[in-house]
Amino acid sequence: MTEIITYSLRSNQKCSDRYYQDIAVLSDEVLAEIRNQATPIVDGFQAFLAQNQLEDLRSFDEYAYELLMLGVFWRVHMPAAVNLPKLPHHALASFGRWRRKSAVFKPVLDLFRGVLGTIFLSQNENSSDNQFAATRKNLTRLLEWIAAVGDFPEELDRLENWDVYIESLSSLEADESLRMAINLGSWFEARSQDVLGAYTPNVESFINQEKPFYRWREDVIFCSRQRIEYHLATVGTEILNRSLQKDFLSTENKVVLLPPCMKAKLDTGCGAVETPLGERCMACEASCRVHQLTKLGEKQGFTVLIMPHDLDVFSGDTQESAPVRATGVVGVSCPLTNPAGGWEMKKAGTPAQGVLLDYCGCPWHWHKEGIPTDINFNQVLRVLGIKE
Repeated sequence: MTEIITYSLRSNQKCSDRYYQDIAVLSDEVLAEIRNQATPIVDGFQAFLAQNQLEDLRSFDEYAYELLMLGVFWRVHMPAAVNLPKLPHHALASFGRWRRKSAVFKPVLDLFRGVLGTIFLSQNENSSDNQFAATRKNLTRLLEWIAAVGDFPEELDRLENWDVYIESLSSLEADESLRMAINLGSWFEARSQDVLGAYTPNVESFINQEKPFYRWREDVIFCSRQRIEYHLATVGTEILNRSLQKDFLSTENKVVLLPPCMKAKLDTGCGAVETPLGERCMACEASCRVHQLTKLGEKQGFTVLIMPHDLDVFSGDTQESAPVRATGVVGVSCPLTNPAGGWEMKKAGTPAQGVLLDYCGCPWHWHKEGIPTDINFNQVLRVLGIKE
């Protein structure tokens, strides 16, 4: 049996088919709950965006998910946010921006982020609490903390629009909107535990046992994410897939981007070759799941590549990306990064779908030696619109 580090979509099953049934049902329930409780808030936000031309309008379901995300982040991260001093906030936010722009300085910036993050950002972040007043001042504190962490650029972009909207409301309306988000987060924490708890059995034990070893590392916050955040991200992937599916299926070419942790040979010996769009498998290991999915793609008409260093190659803004401007991308990753990847691809103008790793195991975050990861091939075919 594969080691379960934090989560496993297989639970006690041989494959993750049951998980995909459960997440579809839960996502329907989440959207129904938000429609029942918060339709005026979401509608008001959409009208505000349209009136002020802040962005091209997206689906109700995407904005509903953002409202839920706000409530979950409030419950999980507000204890740390209210204690964040101004000076490290500005320094950390700057490090995060520079890190995304410059690969050259990334190791040095990560060193500083790890030190400051351990000291200032990771205090009390593992204590869900809704005692903090639902005020615009506290919302500002939360967004400052999110900006300082640097792990949530796509989430921050969307929550900043919510911040602008809530700032436009009366004090009473703003507080009511924030209370609704917090209440949705509370409801979701309990309900998602009932439905998805079997898939995230080791999150708390991992944090309790392993967090001391992450001190001073730049991923100290990322690897300390709570169980509810895993559940939120899995629902987010499902909702975004539904919202983006039509545009994705209309593309001429389909590319499945796999993370390097799916290689059978994680360290050395992998024969994959570099291309401008990512590494291409050369079939050096028959048991490698990258090789097997590549062979399936050859039969079914989709391309399999290993994640490039920069997703901008799919944006249509570079010479290398010209052949794939009519390409849809299936991004494969662990739950904590998948919804943000979908948003990132959408910002680049590339229709995308997300598929989750059945479990985590990369040596960069989760396991000292690394465990080759895996995905549900049936789910890949489903999002590609191919009959199983």
